[in-house]
Amino acid sequence: MSVTFPFPESVKSSLKKIAIERDYPVANEILARGSENELTLTSATEAQIIVNIARVEMLNASLTYPHWDEDDANFDPLHESAFQDVQMELFEKVVMYISQEFNVTTAI
Repeated sequence: MSVTFPFPESVKSSLKKIAIERDYPVANEILARGSENELTLTSATEAQIIVNIARVEMLNASLTYPHWDEDDANFDPLHESAFQDVQMELFEKVVMYISQEFNVTTAI
């Protein structure tokens, strides 16, 4: 069974870019389906693969921008901005759209 649902073009484009750069073959196959403003998934496993890209990006952001939190003694507004971009523009959107259709693991 395949499920196709609306998905932001900007998020799909970002996911495609990551999947190509990091050579994620299954993710590339999944993201090549359908139009640019929809996502077609055939299973919960595929849904988890796409969510996992966002999870990896969150982990990478936390390592790249460690001083993003205002409570951090070394707080850096540039770190905060970059971290928040990944969190709000990629991770949260991916999780929101996919979790409406599939039960996925989102913990970082």
